[in-house]
Amino acid sequence: MSIIKRCKKLFLSDAMAWLAAIAVGSMIFITNSMLNMDVAPTLLYITLVFMSANIFSIPVFLTVAISCIGFLTVSFIVEEGYRDQKLIAGFVRCLIALTTITLLALRSKRASDSLRRKEAFFLGAQKLSHTGSIGLIIDTHTVSWSEESARIFEYPLDVTPTLALIRARTHPDDLHIVERVFEKAALRESLIEVEHRLLMPDGRIKFVQMSANPLFNPHGRIEYVGALMDVTASRQSEEALFHSQAKLAHVTRVTSMGELAASIAHEINQPLAAVITSGESCKRWINREEPNLEEARRSLDRIIQNSCRASEVIACIRALSRQSDVQRKTEVFDDIVSDSLTLMQHDTSNHQVRPHLQLGAPEALVKGDRVQLQQVIINLIINACQAMANVHDRPRTLRIHTSVQDDEAVLEVADSGTGISEDILASLFDPFFTTKQNGLGMGLSICRSIIEFHGGRIWVSSTVGVGTQFFFAIPLTALRHDE
Repeated sequence: MSIIKRCKKLFLSDAMAWLAAIAVGSMIFITNSMLNMDVAPTLLYITLVFMSANIFSIPVFLTVAISCIGFLTVSFIVEEGYRDQKLIAGFVRCLIALTTITLLALRSKRASDSLRRKEAFFLGAQKLSHTGSIGLIIDTHTVSWSEESARIFEYPLDVTPTLALIRARTHPDDLHIVERVFEKAALRESLIEVEHRLLMPDGRIKFVQMSANPLFNPHGRIEYVGALMDVTASRQSEEALFHSQAKLAHVTRVTSMGELAASIAHEINQPLAAVITSGESCKRWINREEPNLEEARRSLDRIIQNSCRASEVIACIRALSRQSDVQRKTEVFDDIVSDSLTLMQHDTSNHQVRPHLQLGAPEALVKGDRVQLQQVIINLIINACQAMANVHDRPRTLRIHTSVQDDEAVLEVADSGTGISEDILASLFDPFFTTKQNGLGMGLSICRSIIEFHGGRIWVSSTVGVGTQFFFAIPLTALRHDE
């Protein structure tokens, strides 16, 4: 194999091209010296011009072409061909033919060089952007790809691409995606777009995106031509960003725990006080001359109920404070909202805020991380309470309303505060933007990141002097049988 490559390299080298040009030039000299023919030298000159056009650069080619015309003219003058009218006519024909061929070859040479330059730019752009091209003829299952596609699949450049090679590099869990691509191609769909993973021999995983369109060739066959992009670096960056946001969200939750300390203490003390009261009542019912076991049993049930309530509050607080991986589960949207408000009851009471909860989505199920969604809701409630701190001429009303709109679970948190001016609204969700004197400016930014991670959206509307309404919407999900 190496001998064949060396021979190929030798035949395509500049030295061999110069030897071929010298050989043709020698043939021109011999033919012109020994044969009494006018056409033969011209044909050899034309051959030399074509060879130069395919081998040399444009300056060298023009030098060769002008030299051929010069040699032809000098030969005509030296041999005194101008004395014979027929020889003059033949010389003119040969000169016109050689000049015409030179101009056509120059035009072809420029077009060829331009094409090579564009091809070099194209290949360079593919390599820099990690984007290769790939082709598939459906009828014959013939596959073709560019050098960059071969690099993405990590195959040698001289390997002939096949469907089997593509399947061999596809991650086993994503094989159905690739098979679906072939099915769509067989159905002649106008646009195919997929993203899947590749599994390399050393265990590395790559993420690739492919989009393809069909082209009809002259033989009536359909060939799909597409772009294959290696997006592994982008996915790794997104994953790193997600982990950074998760850590930042955890820090924010821990910071919020300090602000909620009074509410937390109240939510724990309330069921504990009920446990003590019920325990004392149970003791009294038992110590009577005739113990009332039924009332004692009811007191014990209340003790168990309030103990469970205290345990639930502690579990919720621990979940908010711990740093763990995101756990997306199917949850009842209204339960998340009501539990979040329960944690904030003491805080709203301290701010003299009257909450009005209207749960209008009792059957709405969402798939998400309960702790993160509670973090968003608690943050919105804290902001609403703080926004009404300077309101003294009207009731401080907090309206929390859930609903289902267009296959989305929607939450509205509205306050009756002083409102937000129009020029500030556009910057509310920007990182480090805050209207509070001691604020970090990360609360609403993290809220937006969490909602967008859940495939939703968050927005705000406000009227100065009336109040502000925050909304967020996340997609509904269906309850699976195993859940």
